[in-house]
Amino acid sequence: MVRGLRVVFSPNPASRALYSYRVPVTGARGTVTAVRTAGGVRTYLDGPGGGLVYVRWDPDGLVCGVSMRDLKLEPAEDHRHP
Repeated sequence: MVRGLRVVFSPNPASRALYSYRVPVTGARGTVTAVRTAGGVRTYLDGPGGGLVYVRWDPDGLVCGVSMRDLKLEPAEDHRHP
């Protein structure tokens, strides 16, 4: 995953229940970020189902790993619908 990529949290109800830590509300927007892990500075952690991607969520700055399956790309500003 590319650092700085804008994403939207879009989990299904079953996957949302699997998180054991605080995650943002559905529809929250954030930016893929890098964190220090045992393997170095990374934007993701390999694992089943695509692993986890580290995202800094707007507006509170919460950083957490979420499943790649629970993310959608944020549309570019010129393609957003009013």
